[in-house]
Parts: sequence; C-alpha cells; structure tokens
Amino acid sequence: MEQTQRSAEYVFQGIMYYFRREKVCPRYQFTLKDPVDPALLQQVLDAALDAAPSYRVRLVWEKRDAFLEPNPEPCLVRQGSTQPEMPEETNGYFFAVSCEGNTVYFDWFHFIADGHGVSPFLTRILELYCNLRYGTAFANPPLPASPAYDIAKLVEQYPLQVMDETTLQREVVQTCESTMHRTRLRMTKQSLVQKGVENGVKPFCALMGLLCIGLGQYLGKDAIQYSYSVDTRDALNVPDALYNCVSSVQDGVAVPAGTRLSDFVRAMDAAVKESLTPERKRRKMADQMGWVYKVDQQKAPLRIKQRVFQMGEYISGIPADFWFSYLGNPLMPATPELEQYTTDFGVWVPPDGGSLCVEASTLNGIITLCIENKVPKDGLSAVLRQTLEAEGIEVLEAEELDEF
Repeated sequence: MEQTQRSAEYVFQGIMYYFRREKVCPRYQFTLKDPVDPALLQQVLDAALDAAPSYRVRLVWEKRDAFLEPNPEPCLVRQGSTQPEMPEETNGYFFAVSCEGNTVYFDWFHFIADGHGVSPFLTRILELYCNLRYGTAFANPPLPASPAYDIAKLVEQYPLQVMDETTLQREVVQTCESTMHRTRLRMTKQSLVQKGVENGVKPFCALMGLLCIGLGQYLGKDAIQYSYSVDTRDALNVPDALYNCVSSVQDGVAVPAGTRLSDFVRAMDAAVKESLTPERKRRKMADQMGWVYKVDQQKAPLRIKQRVFQMGEYISGIPADFWFSYLGNPLMPATPELEQYTTDFGVWVPPDGGSLCVEASTLNGIITLCIENKVPKDGLSAVLRQTLEAEGIEVLEAEELDEF
C-alpha cells in the first residue's frame, strides 16, 4: 500500500478509544422477516464498501503517530452471533458483519464511528440486501462524508478550562465493575409520547426521568448521576460525519422514595434544551475533545497517554451511575419500504464510565431499551417494569437476558 494513501484526517475523532482502559465495541442487531442468506450478505457488503471507502481501512502506526490507509484484505461475513475481536480477528477492519437465523449483526470498535456514523453504512447494507433478496430497487451512490471538524480551531475558540482545587475535590461517582449482564425492555412508543405530552416534555426526557426513578430504586440511591449523549454534527457543520461526533452531558437529580416523574421532569427538560443549543454543543465538544487533543499532542508512548487520559477523565467527574443514549430510528434514511422487511432491532454498548449503559431505539412503533449492567445485583427488569407501568407506560417486555 502506497504511503501517499495514508491519512490522519479521521484518526483523531476516535483516538480516545485507544486511550480508554477497556475496548468499547457496540453492536447493532437487525432481525429480518426471513432467514439471512450469508452469500447474498457477502455480495452486498462488498458493494456497500465500494460506496463507503472510509470503512475499507486499517490503522497503521509509524512510531507514535497513527494513520488510516486502504485495507486490501477481504472483509468477510461471519456466521454466528459471537462478537469477534476487532481488528485482530477481522483482517484489520474495525467492524464485522455476521448473521445467524433471521438476524444480521453489525459490531464495531468505537474508534471508527459513533452510532449515527455507522447507521448510514448499515442501512445501505440492508437496502442492498433487500435488492437481491426481495427485488427492491434501492440505489447505491457514494455515501456523503463530511470532512473532519477542525479541533485546533475549536479549542482556540473555546480554551480548555483549567482544573482547580474545586475540581480536584469534587466527589466522583464510584461505578460498579462486576460481570456484565444484559437486560431488555420494550414499550409502545405512543405510551411514552403521551407521557411526555402530559408533562409538557419531549419523550427523551420522559424516558430519562423514568430511568432515574427506577435506577434510584435499583441502586438504593436517593440521588442519581446520569450522562446522556449529544450529537454535535449540526453545531460543527459536519452533517454527514461518518465518524465520532458526539459529546456527553452529565447531570444529577434527587429521586427519594415516592418520587414521581412530574416532580422534576420539567426542570430536567429545561436543562436538556439548554445543553442542545449550538453554543453549548460547541463548548462541550471543545471541553471534552480538547482534552483528548491535549493528550494526543504529547510526545509520549501510547501507554503514557492512556494513563494521563484516564486520570483526567476520572478527576473531571466523567463517571456516572448510568449513561443514556436515545438513538431513535436506526435506519438512515428510514423508509417504510425498508422497515417492512425488518421485525426487530437492538443496540448494545458496554457501560464505559458508568455502572449501566442504556441504549434506546425505535422501530415499527416499539421503543427497545438494551441495558448492559455491571452492578452485582439482579432484579433490574422487574424494577424498571414497575416504574414504567406505575407512570402509565405500556411495557411489552422486561427480560433478563443473562443468568445472574
């Protein structure tokens, strides 16, 4: 591979996932209406990669610098549901496409993209599969790809805040690190929308508030610290970013016994709306990615950068009781024609920096919560079902997927 084809343009946006203590590898899983044909899936993966060259790459290190270059190795569809090690077991690719029964699995190392970054690529794979399997006529033009945002300019506009004695003395949430176990809940979208309308808030805040109440009971806490993801593509003017382009916002709420959603959700909603203004998005992105930029600029081995980065995140108060992400519809673009061939969807993300990670998605009128949990305690599904139903949410399923 010619060295001139190497580029560092899209390395920085995900380099922090090389700085973290544990590798973060999310999973999307789509259940289709019929058993998946692996041979057809391989054909469409090859075609989709032609339209998305930013995924046909591998990472190379030159001393202390990292670059992405075109990957000449085949990207092979795997059979089964086991998540492979990426890129070690995937010919250098940062993602893997697998299938078993009616389900297509899309796993990826978070270094390469966030959820909104991978959704157009995965949607394209599903569209092309439907073309071959069902005779649909989805096109396969190149996926639009925004250039990298200018982190140096962003940090210049919003200088990093200096840690002072107050920062160093701030209490940090102690997260649990027990064996991971998974919980899944499903509810009707309409019942959550109605709960939001009753309280004058968006469904996002209604759901996050209900999670705070339920997780407060589950964890035995009168106050919950939570963190939620904020997409910053619009604020940074990179609408088609196929890479990581999100920040996180931390906040807390008191949820003593007997707390109702209406007691606090309007205040929560007001705070969330304020965090979603373009100015706040840019400021938060500069704070969080500016720290990554500062660490990455150091002339030091990767292991030293990892230690510095992890210490900085800890003392800045990044850990939370739970992390929450509301993906919405995972299909980008979402079309009725494609949705008719899909029956279920789930997204699983390890709780890095929290005891639990709650991922919410919407498909075919159903909201699915996929929860990865490191708390050494069972009963989460029962507590959340009780919390949701007590507030009028129509729960369709509440299930522990792993034996405790």
